[in-house]
Amino acid sequence: MGKIRLLNEETISRIAAGEVIERPASVVKELIENSIDAGATKIIVDIKQAGKTSIIVKDNGCGIEKDDLNVIFQRHTTSKIYRFEDLLKIHSMGFRGEALYSIGAVAEVFLRSKTADSETGWEIHIKNGEKTQPVPVAMQNGTEIEVHNLFFNVPARRKFLKSDTVEFRKIMDVFIPYAILFSSKTFVLSHDRKKFFDLEPTESMSKRISKICNVEQNFLKEISKKTLDNSISINFVLGDINIQRARKDLQFIFINNRPVHHSGISFIINDVYRNIMPSETYPVFAININLNPQEVDVNIHPAKKEIRIKNEASMLNFIRVVCEEILTQKTQPKQPEIKQHITVSEDTTAYQPELNYENISQETLENQQKPENLEQDFRITLANAKFIATLFETYLLFESEEKLYLIDQHAAHERITFERLVTQAAQGKIPIEQLLVPVSINLTPQELFIWESGGHIKLEEIGFQTTKWGKNTVAIHSKPVDIKNPEVAIRNILSENSVNFDIETLLKKACRRSTMAGEKLSETEAAGLRDQLIKCKNPLTCPHGRPTIVEIEKKFIEKQFIR
Repeated sequence: MGKIRLLNEETISRIAAGEVIERPASVVKELIENSIDAGATKIIVDIKQAGKTSIIVKDNGCGIEKDDLNVIFQRHTTSKIYRFEDLLKIHSMGFRGEALYSIGAVAEVFLRSKTADSETGWEIHIKNGEKTQPVPVAMQNGTEIEVHNLFFNVPARRKFLKSDTVEFRKIMDVFIPYAILFSSKTFVLSHDRKKFFDLEPTESMSKRISKICNVEQNFLKEISKKTLDNSISINFVLGDINIQRARKDLQFIFINNRPVHHSGISFIINDVYRNIMPSETYPVFAININLNPQEVDVNIHPAKKEIRIKNEASMLNFIRVVCEEILTQKTQPKQPEIKQHITVSEDTTAYQPELNYENISQETLENQQKPENLEQDFRITLANAKFIATLFETYLLFESEEKLYLIDQHAAHERITFERLVTQAAQGKIPIEQLLVPVSINLTPQELFIWESGGHIKLEEIGFQTTKWGKNTVAIHSKPVDIKNPEVAIRNILSENSVNFDIETLLKKACRRSTMAGEKLSETEAAGLRDQLIKCKNPLTCPHGRPTIVEIEKKFIEKQFIR
């Protein structure tokens, strides 16, 4: 008997649904897109238990006709296209006719909808592919969809869902781009009866970004540009150098009013910013590019996040030119407010974090105790090298008889600080600096959610005492002495989807870009930094894997001059 057989319809349905619906955030994405396609001006999303228990999306769109309710949960049913050629001129969010079918295959769904010319709304219920007949229901114009017990019939998929904290963070990552792009609409997001967003319509993306991301609007510049032949139209929102992020978490790319991932666009914009921002910092930006739909292929993956563009090179060049034009007009950075503080120097008993020593890896502890395994002659040669100069306010240049050494002072300082903190944590005592005047930071909704979901406890474990001061504001009352930029350190930790880290990982994240960078060092200071780096167990890389030292041999230089 042969081994190849046709799968049954139920199995086919669940496999197909898995390509579209990967997690609760996928459901939210598809339902928001349906609301936008329906012309809704108000979209309300209500989440329970990060979408595992229920996802409810309500809108005031055009609604669904009663007759359409009989086919709406069948596969490949859509009002967006009628034939294959229509894929070349897509203007809607959805078009594949798979979203509702996929949701109905892996969850229990209640759908209620009313059109303007209908006297009543109509409700249907679907579970395990079984759909009820429409029944009348009292409601306002629009559509309400309730999705309950996601993946109840796919236990393997449900088992691999992450914690509520992670899954709701993913939902926010889906929700926010649509709220930014469609700033003229009202968006509401609630989770477990707590309202996270209640966004009234605004006349611009920049105002919406300022509201959502909790950044000052006067640091955002919005401008529109077109090519001479009108083939490309771009609406930019570019943050100036006063807004610097440790990650690319506030960068949004839209093509033809669709949130997408595009590494080329991201690279171009970030590359232009490299000329005006410190290294390892990232800007805030949003870009909406409008192209001829025939130049864009969105039918690559069911999630519709990946796209192909026909004349991509010319588009990228136009983006670069416009970005450079805008950013050269930027104002000087705002001078930071000077905060007075007092250091608890020798006596650190005023506050000590409760460290979980078991979470520090045995390998890390051993690395602090074992003799250095780097060749001794390298350490001796570098130790005796003469300091020459600082290049680009970043790289320390040392000269020996046969070699030049470039030390990235920021990466070096990260390594030194990290190893010192790990050693202190292993000993149960991280020196803490109490701030006389607390430093306040405005968190994004995602960061605040992580802080409230246990992030503040994790911060305390390594010496950060923080309290909530306002709706989106957290105050820093203490920090580890060796962390020079507590705001960056805290954002690095809170930017993750969860904070279930061990002490070592927490310290690694806290060190990233939160030490010194761009500071002009004297010859003595440069030599001191070099000496401290040499003593590290792993002096060749920062805690995140970037090189700290580049070695250039004299014969290599001579070869360039053909000697």
